[in-house]
Amino acid sequence: MDRLPSPVGRMPLLAAILVLLLPPARAQETVASAPADLDQIVQQADTIVRGHIVSVRSEPHPQFPSLRTVVVTFQADRVLKGSADKTSTFRQYVFDARDPIKTSGYRKADELLLFLNPSSRYGLTSPVGLDQGRFRIERDPQGNAFALNGRGNVGLFSNVETKARTRGTALSPRAQAMVSSPAAGRVSLDTLEETVLALTQGQR
Repeated sequence: MDRLPSPVGRMPLLAAILVLLLPPARAQETVASAPADLDQIVQQADTIVRGHIVSVRSEPHPQFPSLRTVVVTFQADRVLKGSADKTSTFRQYVFDARDPIKTSGYRKADELLLFLNPSSRYGLTSPVGLDQGRFRIERDPQGNAFALNGRGNVGLFSNVETKARTRGTALSPRAQAMVSSPAAGRVSLDTLEETVLALTQGQR
């Protein structure tokens, strides 16, 4: 069985763990959790799926008992990129030690749009950019659906229109209006998903 190495020099323990458990690009991205726009999130995601959380539980990693993880069972209502079973389960490292119930903000019955990284060799994944790649779905009394990520969609659309144009990706008028707006805050789920599909189809 692979053994966890000791942290090197002054590298924080969390960073050392992530470098071991995740592919290099994902590890660096996760440790820094640098701002990412929608185009980056779409391109880096292995799977993009919308649906509902069926169950959530906190438990140690089966190979590394000292690592706390959250295990999420998810029912897929729509897959926008990659493939996903109707019901699937993924495991995520609990990054925030201050999380009292160690579920990283996942709650049963929540409706989410998730942009998931590929799973590591140890069966761990996470949303791209952490809270940036996890959108909660809210519905108003009229049934209109809106999406908001963990950073309030701040910076989500920076340079997206320019990147799309450079690749020859056509965005609909309503998608262009959304990505060109400087305001943060929730956005139409339909328009967001339409934009995601366009960016996915134009992905190199």
